[in-house]
Amino acid sequence: KENIVFQTTFNIAFYEVNNDQLLVYGKRMAHHRVIVIVNLDPDHTQSGTVHLPLSTLGIASDQAFIVHDLLTDEKYIWRGEANYVEFVPNKYPAHIFRIE
Repeated sequence: KENIVFQTTFNIAFYEVNNDQLLVYGKRMAHHRVIVIVNLDPDHTQSGTVHLPLSTLGIASDQAFIVHDLLTDEKYIWRGEANYVEFVPNKYPAHIFRIE
């Protein structure tokens, strides 16, 4: 209920990642933007570079932005359209990032 973007199914876009064991999609509605990254392999460490269409998300290509993980409450500073993620077995199987 806290995130309006999850209350509909029409506003989903899949994004590129260079690892077939990771699934990346985003949802956007008004000024709410969320990126979900899911590890499809819970038994092995998986990592990859996520490529986001910054102009579609309303972010300038030279602008740093904060992603707030709603599962862990951690915040990261991302820059540019390509950013690294890593998943370690027996930890969180996904990131749900709200772009701030």
